[in-house]
Amino acid sequence: MDFVPSGKELSHFPFLKKAQDPIRARFASLGTLLSTPKGQALVDKAVTRIKEASAPRKNHVPTVSDSPEDEIAAYALARIVASCVNDRQLIDRLTRYESERAYYFLVSEEEWNSGYMQADGEYSRLWTAIADELGIRIERDRMPVPDYVELVAPLHDDRFRLINRRVEKGFVAINKNERYELLRERVRVMLRRDLPHRVPKDICERLAPCAAEIKAAYQEQMLRQFGKVEEGAFPPCMKALIAALAAGVNLTHAGRFSLTAFLHNIGMDSAGIAALYARSPDFDVEKTMYQVEHITGRGGTSTEYTTPACAAMQTTGLCVHRDPLCEKVSHPLNYYKVKKSRPFRPAPAKPRGPGNEAPDPKTP
Repeated sequence: MDFVPSGKELSHFPFLKKAQDPIRARFASLGTLLSTPKGQALVDKAVTRIKEASAPRKNHVPTVSDSPEDEIAAYALARIVASCVNDRQLIDRLTRYESERAYYFLVSEEEWNSGYMQADGEYSRLWTAIADELGIRIERDRMPVPDYVELVAPLHDDRFRLINRRVEKGFVAINKNERYELLRERVRVMLRRDLPHRVPKDICERLAPCAAEIKAAYQEQMLRQFGKVEEGAFPPCMKALIAALAAGVNLTHAGRFSLTAFLHNIGMDSAGIAALYARSPDFDVEKTMYQVEHITGRGGTSTEYTTPACAAMQTTGLCVHRDPLCEKVSHPLNYYKVKKSRPFRPAPAKPRGPGNEAPDPKTP
């Protein structure tokens, strides 16, 4: 007999088909729902959910304080509201929040929902139901190599690299903890793939006040994280790109991409980014805004863009004028955070003494 999750379990994993089916009737006329007090209350819950997702804290323990139906409806509305905001980083944070939330509940509930023996091994009914719906095939704590390679592609942890795994007869060994981690990643990818939704214009217009509230809260959070944009704290690579713009040099595609992504990641809006490009003598406002909107994810593209790491900047020849702080970080954003939080001071010079004299400047 098929396992049917309880209402509580469905509220913990609202992306499951069995969770979505019951609320479709409530969303049959979304415009009507939004005009009711109940609909507005659900929107408020959705906005709260998005704000929780964008918060910088990482130790948040998710809770369910409403009925399962309202919790699932708030989940669905949060994805609609986020689609109207249509900010790539915000959507990324929401999908990661939902995947972390599912991970937390699954690990917690496995403790009392375990002991369901199958021919494949010992898995809970809850785990099996979620894995089946997500298309995850793990049998006897092993996964087919093609499935594994596809699933771990976005993960950067060395322990997930195939070369570091035990592979036997076309299967990769998976332990219990990794089973949860791989499911979490599949949830994140699945939820991210579906966003942003194509929300009717009139619905987004109704949700405009909520979208504005979320944008303001998110911008405030970004300012708390990075503070007011300070060009003096930019890493040398970004300063060099801006200097090249001011000198009338046409940046390479990699240069434009890296600079735009960096400026977007530290909280600068599209107008501010375009203003920097306006320093270039061949500035074209329409062309520049198109490129900026595309790279920052506001132009309808579904591709993820973020600032390249230092290793990638070196590969493209954009890592220039390295300073002592560059030696201590591996990402331009980390450089910016450190530089803003405290001025970097190089290590004090060693005292001179016998055998430690300063070199003769004339010595080749």
